[in-house]
Parts: sequence; structure tokens; C-alpha cells
Amino acid sequence: MNSSPSADSLRSRRAGLLYGSFIAEALSLGVHWNYDPADIVRKHGQVVDFIAPGAGSYHPHKQAGDQGHVGDQALRLMAFLHREQHWHAPLFLADWVAMWPDYTDYVEKATKATLANLAAGATLANSGSTSDELAGPARIAPLVAFKAEADEEVLTTAAMEQTMVTHHSPHAIACAEFLARLCRRLIEGAPLVPTLRALAPAWALAAADQVLAAGTADPLGQLGRSCSMSAALPSVIYLVLKHDRDLAAAFIENAMAGGDNCARGLALGMILGAANGVESIPARWMQGLRAAPAIEAFLALR
Repeated sequence: MNSSPSADSLRSRRAGLLYGSFIAEALSLGVHWNYDPADIVRKHGQVVDFIAPGAGSYHPHKQAGDQGHVGDQALRLMAFLHREQHWHAPLFLADWVAMWPDYTDYVEKATKATLANLAAGATLANSGSTSDELAGPARIAPLVAFKAEADEEVLTTAAMEQTMVTHHSPHAIACAEFLARLCRRLIEGAPLVPTLRALAPAWALAAADQVLAAGTADPLGQLGRSCSMSAALPSVIYLVLKHDRDLAAAFIENAMAGGDNCARGLALGMILGAANGVESIPARWMQGLRAAPAIEAFLALR
């Protein structure tokens, strides 16, 4: 019989999940939505530290170590949970809506569609867009950390509710369930690779395995660099399986692959951070992450 995880192990994995998710996104931000890896190399070399996106990017006002527009929504979720001390989907929807009037970064299609739905009279039950992009479920790290000791079904329901606020599609909802179940079990000490293989959507796992077996020179290019679940989720699974014990290598490869590396990073970081603990994350990344004080304050609640 396996022994219960120690309190120190639980704290390390919860912290790893949060820091991992936000750091992997922040590392990708400087080259976000550049779909040409060769151009990334020409301009930046190997992306091993945070980079300011710059004036010509989709995030011209962001600094090195900041979050992108999806990471900002994850930070909003974390602040909501810190303040309210419980999950309540309708209350979170109202809080999420309140962030947009003064928001100065990129606003993606799913957010615009959701805000339009609400303006037309939609409620929580039908506010979400039809988007199947990874960004919706990829925001859930704060919710998983907050409810890590709750019943798995309670956590999973909350994760799906969070996703449906803006991404009300079968693929997005199924991905939220997968990520929530996987990361909760990882926090409790479950082995990464067999647990992922048992829980991952079969279609996404098959796509990742096919690329792993082929040994292609551009695996994420073959799987697809786009925001859609059909490309992004197999890419995350591929990176986890390839780098299950080397978090830093996974984060760097994800950033260098370009495309929607930020949404991939949020999901990739929570999985590898939960599996390997906060000690696996390079100290310079934790120190350079601008959200670090907020994360530390949130972690202190549990």
C-alpha cells in the first residue's frame, strides 16, 4: 500500500503547479504567436529567459516576466479565489466581466464572443463562446491548487464550470476535466506518465504517440502550432511524455515552437510542476516572474 504524501510534498506540488503554469506562459510571451521557429531563433536565439514582447507584438505593453491575456485571466481567477475563499461560478463570471473595460492587452475572439453573448442577455448557462481552444481549460491552475484536497468530482465540476464561462464546447470541457483530474492526482503523488496515459483523451494521446514514435525534426509543427484543441492538446501531451522529468527543457521547447505557446505553456506548466514539485523550477524563473508575490500570498492560504 502506498503511504499518504507528506505535507511538504503536497505543498511543493501545489506550488509547482502554480508557478509552473504561470512561468511556462511568461517564458513564451516574448515570442507568442510567432509561427516561424527559425525566425524566433534569428531574433532571440534560444529562449531561456523572460523576454518583453515588444512594440510590434500582440502584447506591446507587457514587460519581461508578465503574463499574456490568458494568463491574466488565470491571475484574475487566483485573485477571486484569494478574496472570496470559495468557488462560485456566477460570482466569478461577474468578476471576469469586470476586468475587461480597462484591460489594455489583447482580447481574443472567445472573450469578445462571450461578452457579446452576455450583452445580448445570456446567463452563465449559455454565456460561453463555441471556441474549442486550449486557452479556456488552460486557466485552471489556481482552481486546482485551491481545491487540491477537495473531492475529485467537486474539483472537476468547478474546473469545467470555469471553462464553460468562455469556452462552451465539448473539446474544451473534456480538456478541463482531464487537466483537473490529472493535476489533482499528481499533487497527491501519482506517477506522471501512467496517470496521464490513463486519463488523456484517446485521440490526443494517439496523436502525441504517433509523433513521438516518428521522431520528426519538428514535432509541434507536425501536430500544429495553433490555438485549437486539435493541435494544442496533443502538443502538450507530447512535451510531457518527452520531458516528463525535465521541466525546463519542456518549457524551452514549447516556447521555441512558437504559435500559441502561451496557452500550451499554462497547461504544460501545471502538469510538469505538479508532477515534479516547485524544486524542479529554475530559481531565476521564479525570481523573474512578476506574479510571484501574488502566487506566494495565495499559497499561504493553505
